[in-house]
Amino acid sequence: MFMARQEQSARHQSARTAAGRRALRQSTLERRYDFHFGEAIRAALQGSHDKAAGHSGQALLISRELCADAADPARHQPELAAALCAHARYGGGAWQAIAMLTESAGHYAALAEADPAVYEVPRIDVLTRIALAADAAGSTQDAISLLREVAGMYVKAPAADADERDLGLARARFHLGRCLLKTGLDEDGLAETEAGLELAADVLDRMQVRSTVPGWLVAAPRYLQLAAPDWAAAAVRAMTLHAEAGRWQQAATAARAAIGVSGGLADLGGDTLRDAHAKIRARAEEILEKAVTSRGATPRANTLILPLANEEMPRSDVKLEHSTPRCRSSKA
Repeated sequence: MFMARQEQSARHQSARTAAGRRALRQSTLERRYDFHFGEAIRAALQGSHDKAAGHSGQALLISRELCADAADPARHQPELAAALCAHARYGGGAWQAIAMLTESAGHYAALAEADPAVYEVPRIDVLTRIALAADAAGSTQDAISLLREVAGMYVKAPAADADERDLGLARARFHLGRCLLKTGLDEDGLAETEAGLELAADVLDRMQVRSTVPGWLVAAPRYLQLAAPDWAAAAVRAMTLHAEAGRWQQAATAARAAIGVSGGLADLGGDTLRDAHAKIRARAEEILEKAVTSRGATPRANTLILPLANEEMPRSDVKLEHSTPRCRSSKA
């Protein structure tokens, strides 16, 4: 009987040791995932495509490993869904991207069924990405149809964070506007772009974020950082189209948004972003000066509160925050 108790105790000790090793491995994988996913987003925002692709690929591999090794694979489904969505842009051609995004959407659909307030918006975000992939594959009309559907989904979606949802809607409208312009529907395209700009500006107002503060985008939530490239591009398109039509006051409003958002991106670091901001600012200042001469006063922007055209934009050397909340996976 003594020997039997000894053998039973040894088996229990061995099981505890094995469980401890598995827990340690899971914890290590989670930390590695957070690091690579955060670095992929940082590199993408800074315009370092190859670096972003490398980190994104590692995050995807680790997320699959987490799901495979976990006693409950659903525990790491958010990481896998986010990694698939983020890596789709680096995974190959447009159709391969659509396949990865479709897999991501499936995971988010399952998550949203259990917790719609947290995961319904990320699910819709992936549909926006599918529309962009369809456009890249040459199916612009299909992209337009899906983006219109997506816009309606955002409006009805439950959301734990209304600002995140509304920025997702703004991004969808930016891309819908771009696709409409691409098909020659300039008036509709500009209207969608303007609607997106107004929506994004409303989000900043609610968040009480001032774009004149050094490093304003560096300190912003990740979903705001991720929206900034599309936001800046949309502001530049609106600024250019209004200027070409001689609508200088509307062009000035868009120019202020373009300066503020591209300046925030420049604060994130990287020569590509700083060079882009310098070019955008130079053109925007020309438009602001033209607006002054056309009315005799600087037009009031209804988007961002920005410095006047002849003031120096603040700089920041603050490091980009790249932590990944366990329950709120972000998409690039």
